[in-house]
Amino acid sequence: MAGIAAAAPSPDAAAYDAYIAAGMHGEMAYLARNAQSRRDIRAWMPAARSVLMCGFSYGDPSARTAPASGFGRVARYAARPDYHEILRDRMNRVRDWLKAAAPGSHAVAFCDMSPLLERSYARAAGLGWQGKNTMLIGPRLGSYFLLAGLAMTVEIPEDSAAPDRCGSCTRCLDACPTGAFPRERVLDATKCVSYFTVETKGAIPEEFREGVGDRVYGCDACQEAGPWNRVEAPARALPPAKIPTSLPLDELAGPKSAGVRARLKGLPVARAVRKRLTRNALLAMGNSRRADFRAILESFSSGEDETLAEQARWSLGRLPPTGRER
Repeated sequence: MAGIAAAAPSPDAAAYDAYIAAGMHGEMAYLARNAQSRRDIRAWMPAARSVLMCGFSYGDPSARTAPASGFGRVARYAARPDYHEILRDRMNRVRDWLKAAAPGSHAVAFCDMSPLLERSYARAAGLGWQGKNTMLIGPRLGSYFLLAGLAMTVEIPEDSAAPDRCGSCTRCLDACPTGAFPRERVLDATKCVSYFTVETKGAIPEEFREGVGDRVYGCDACQEAGPWNRVEAPARALPPAKIPTSLPLDELAGPKSAGVRARLKGLPVARAVRKRLTRNALLAMGNSRRADFRAILESFSSGEDETLAEQARWSLGRLPPTGRER
C-alpha cells in the first residue's frame, strides 16, 4: 500500500505540540526533540517536494489465539525481526530507482527513527484514516501495518486523503485495559500498557498493574477489538515471526531466562533490557494467580534490586494463600 503526499507542514503539528506540553509522552523525551522537523518535513529535508508513504502489513491471523495460563503476551510486531532496517532498505531501493529514472533527483528514506510525524503524511497520502485509538486504519490492511517513507525532491501529484470510516464505533477505546484514552484520538502514553512494558524504567504504577494482565511487551488490545481488523492482510514484505506471541513466564524470569534472551536477539522485543522484561514477567505472574510461580517470586522478593523485589512482593500478594494452593 502506497501513496503520495505533498512536502508541506503537518496538519497535526499543533495537536502534537499540545500533547507534548501536557506531558502525555512521559519518559519518552525523544518525542519532544526536533520540534521544527515535526511541524514541517522541509525542516528535516529542505529540498523535499513530495513524500512517498508506504504501509507494510504485519498481519497474522494465527496470532489471534489468547495465550494459555502461565504465558506472557508479546505485541505482534515485536515477534518479527526488527523492521527498521528492513523497511529502510526497501525504501532505499525505491530511492535508487528514482535516481535512475529522474537524473538529478534526490530522496531520503525514513522509518520510525526520524522526528517526522509519519502518520500525518501517511494519512494525507491516502493510506488510511486515524482511528479513535490514534492508529492509522487502512481499508485493505486494517491497522496491523508499519510505515516507511521517502522524502523526494521531485514533485508528484498528491493522492487524496481517505475518509474517516470509524463512525460511532468506540470498541478500540472500550477495550483499553488501563483507560489510556482521555478522549477520541488522544492517547495518554503514561497510562498505556505498551508504555509501561517497553518504556518505563522503574516500577509500573500499582493502580495500572492489574490492567497490564499477562502482557510482557507491548499491547494489541485496542487493535484486537477493532472491527476493521476482522479481516487482516497477511504479511508479505516482512520476514515471518521468529517467536510465538506468547512466552512462558517462568522462562522469562526464572533460571532459563538467559536462553530466552538469546532467542529474542534481533527482534524488537529485545529492546527491553533484562530487568524490564523480568519485571513484566513478575507482574504477569501475579495477575495469573498461579501458585506454581510462588518459588520464583519469593526468590526475587528479597533481592538487591528493589524494583524487582517490590514487584515480586506485590505479585506474591495476589497468589492464593498457602494451604489453598492446588
